[in-house]
Parts: sequence; structure tokens; C-alpha cells
Amino acid sequence: MKKFLKREKSIITFLYILGLVGMFSILMAICISREKQEQKIEQETYQNITASWTLDREGTKPVEVKKLGEYMDTETGILSMYYQLPEMEADISLVYRSKDVYTRVLIGEEVIYETSVYDSRFYNRSPGNLWNVLNINSKYSGKCLELQISMVYDTKAITVDSLLLGDKADIILGLFAENMFGIIVSLLLILLGVVLIVVDCLPSYGRSKKHHGLWWVGVYAFLTGVWSLIETNVVQFCVEDMRILQLIDNMIMMIDTIPLFLYLNTEYKILKNRGMRALAYILTGYPLLCVVMQYSGIKDLHDMLNGGLYIMLIADFAMCTWLLCRFFKLKKKKKPVLNCFLMFFGLSCCCSCTIFETFRSLRVDRMDRAGLIRIGMLILCICFAIGSQIDTYKIVEQGLKYDLISKLAYSDGLTGLGNRTAYLEQLEFYGSNPKEIMQLGIVYLDVNNLKMVNDSQGHEFGDELIKGAAKIIEDSFGHFGKSYRIGGDEFCVLITGIDVGEKYKRGVSIFQQLIDEVNKVESHTFDVQIAHGFAVCKEITKERIEETIAIADSEMYQNKTKLKRRA
Repeated sequence: MKKFLKREKSIITFLYILGLVGMFSILMAICISREKQEQKIEQETYQNITASWTLDREGTKPVEVKKLGEYMDTETGILSMYYQLPEMEADISLVYRSKDVYTRVLIGEEVIYETSVYDSRFYNRSPGNLWNVLNINSKYSGKCLELQISMVYDTKAITVDSLLLGDKADIILGLFAENMFGIIVSLLLILLGVVLIVVDCLPSYGRSKKHHGLWWVGVYAFLTGVWSLIETNVVQFCVEDMRILQLIDNMIMMIDTIPLFLYLNTEYKILKNRGMRALAYILTGYPLLCVVMQYSGIKDLHDMLNGGLYIMLIADFAMCTWLLCRFFKLKKKKKPVLNCFLMFFGLSCCCSCTIFETFRSLRVDRMDRAGLIRIGMLILCICFAIGSQIDTYKIVEQGLKYDLISKLAYSDGLTGLGNRTAYLEQLEFYGSNPKEIMQLGIVYLDVNNLKMVNDSQGHEFGDELIKGAAKIIEDSFGHFGKSYRIGGDEFCVLITGIDVGEKYKRGVSIFQQLIDEVNKVESHTFDVQIAHGFAVCKEITKERIEETIAIADSEMYQNKTKLKRRA
């Protein structure tokens, strides 16, 4: 049993190490190839004109796009900036990112583009974070382009950047290539989440102690992967309604910490602590408050996003502190601390990356707010998944021991067939559940001359005789029913279903053929003789089963007498 468990443990450990090495090798490959991708982008047929815009048509007042809020006319809520188009021989495209503002592009008095979104009172007031793509006809060559920006929230929430002019396909492909690292890490998080959720749902995964820790880690990984993918700002090119992405982004930021609380509760019952329980109520109550405010029209999710972010940071810090205290308590009691350390390390990495990225984004709006956060989240998910699997492995190990003990309890040690206990329990089950089977055929068998072989040649040869007889019985009748060794030289086969009599005849044919083949072997110092009897129970009750057993036993003894006379 120890060798079996050790082998299983080695296999699982090897798979974990292989998976982790594979994940980190993917990240290293992405980092190495990123520089090459950026070099390629510079060679594409488009140019970044972000720094070329001005506040007047004459081009004398340059605009610093990172400070658009400072130029905004707060009374009208509109800001215009201008760009002189170059001489064009063919149509070109203008692609730019805008966030939480509405935009219009004009040439003279003609509007050639404006933000167009599906309107609903359930959406946020702004169109969200989107890429604007417009075609500029070659007839506008050399003319002045006007970009009007309409404020939605306040001057701090005004963003228009990454203004790119040139071939549309190259621009979009370049943006995908530039954000490839974030895209792949996000997809890796989503894949990890799906795998963990699927594994947790497998019937064979857990037993009575299964607490769905992997489920909550999987939910967290999936949600963070989706949020991270949206934050790359390239998914917008693949959807028609950008505002739905903004809502999903905001919603995930509101609720993403909750699965971590639920996971820690499955592992360490963290919600037994009053402070953590109060914080959990705040975490779950705030999204409900946001929903009420959104439906009432008082505020939308964007207005309440900062509150959700601060609550998330407080929750992360509280969980880190709680895990650190738990770590020292376990260490003081000389209990295993690896699981707790992995969780603390993963959460600390995620929390540190989140704080750093948050303060960096507060200073200046960033195109990709996930940045380091997705790396921290990936580390957290991997650490939590491994930590969850440490406990799960213990449960599985206990289950393997239980299965092995059960197998020993119901198996005959010499032959590997079911033992008398298994035989009696099976009969009890048939008698108590008559609807489970149509008919029950009982084959009783007895090995002749076992005592003579034991006395004349020793018990080793007697055991060989029993094992040989068991193999013959299993290879013949075992195809049609369940085989048991119910005594020293006694065997029984239970055949169920329809036409059990026909199954018995086919089994007898194979049975007799196997005996003849064994007895032809000259090296055997004894002939194998196995008496057998058969009876069918058509009305399944405990009394009828007992009567059928008596008939099969009587038939077997009659056959035993015939075999002895022939010998």
C-alpha cells in the first residue's frame, strides 16, 4: 500500500512541477519576444501624431494630451484641438483611444465622425474606454482636422490619447502586437480559471470532505482574466457595443475580492473572525449599493468605482495581515505552514502590484491599468491553486487508503475474486432490491481433491490448485457474472439479466474447454476437477434466493459424485 501511495504522490508532484515550469516558460518566452514585436511595430505604415495637435487652427498652441482636463472649458464642457492633415495620395485612417468622453471629428463644418453608442439608462453615462476608427478621404488632403471632446464626468476623467494616422489594418495589428504580453497572460488566467472550475466539478475529484476551494480560486482566476483582457484595450476592436465592456470591467472590480474571502473561509474559516466577517459584509454590500444607485440613476458604477477600489485594497491588506498572523500561529504550534505561506506570498504579490499600479494610474491615466496587476494576479492564482491542492491531495490520499482497505475487505487474498463477505452482501442487496435485476442465476462450484493434494504434495501445491481453479472460473463464468470464493475450495458465480440459463451454458462450454487444456499439461502432478451446479431464481425474494442456492448446491454435489466415479 505504501509503495502504491508513494508512486501516486510522485506522479502528481511531477505533473505539478511540469505545469508550473510550462507556465513560467510561456511568460519568459513572451518577455523575450516582446522586444522583437516592438521593433517590428516601428516599421509599420502608420505614425503616432499624439504630440502634433494644437489648440488653434494656426498650429501655434501645442496640446499636451496628458493634461487635457486643464484646457477644458468647464462651462461648455467641450474642448477642441486641431491637426493639419498631410498631403495624401490615397485614403488613410485615424485611430485614437478615448475614455469617458464623447468625441466628434470635423473638417470645416462637416462632421466626418462622432461617437455612436447604444443608449440605455442602465449603462454608465460615458461610452467607456474605446478605440475610435474613422476613414479620412484623400479629398481632404492638407486640410485642418478638428477633434471635439465633450466632457461626461469631470476634468480629471478626460482622456484622448494614442492618436495614430495611417493604414487601419497595420494600426490594429500593431496594437495587438504591442499588447500581446497582456493578452496572453489574461488568456492564461482565464484558462487556469476554467481548468480549476472543471476539475472541482469532476465527480471523481473530491469526497465527503470536498470544500470547493478550487472552485473559488477558479472563479477568481476567470474573473481577473476577463478584467485583465478588457484592460488591454484590444477587445474593443472585436465587439460592437463597447459600453458593455466598460460595465463588465467595473463590475468585476467591484466583486473580484469576494471569491478570495470565500476561498480563505473554506481553508481556514476566516469568517469566524468578527472583523473579517464585517469586512466581508462590506465587500458584498457595496456592489448591491452600486446596483441600487445605477438603477435609480443617482450615480453609475464609474462614479462609485474609487470606493470599490479602496475597499478592495483594504480587504487585500486585511487578508494579508490575517494570513501572516495565521502563519506565525501555525509555526509556533509546529504545524504545516507551506499552504499558509503560499497564500500569503500570492496575496502579498497581488496586493503590492495593485497598490503600485493604482498610484501610478492616479498620477496619469494609463491605457492599460492592469499592467503589473495581472502578473500579481497570476502569481496569486498559481499559489492559491497549489495551496488548495495540498489539502486536496491529503483528502485524495485518504481516499486511496480507504479504497485499498475496502478492496482488501471484499477481496480474497489468494485468488483476487470476491470473498464470502462480498458474496453475502451482494445476495442481501439483490434480496432487498428485487427490481434491480430480472433473473438471478447461481452457479455453485467445488474443487475436488484439494485435501489429497495438500496432504501428499504440500499446501503450496494446494494453493496453486485453488488459484488455477479460480482463473478457470473467472475466465469462463466471469464473462457473464460476478465470481466469489466463499470457502476453502468452494466458489460461486452470480449471473443476472435476461436468459441467465443461456449465459450459463456458454460459460460451461468455455469452462470445460479450459479444464481440458490445463489437464493436458504434463508438468502438472494432479488433474484439475471442479464440480458445478446451477439453478435459476426468477422471483427475486430473500426466501427464493435461499431456495435457489440450495438447489444449485445439490446440483453441484451430484456433479461432484459423477466426477469421482469417472476418476
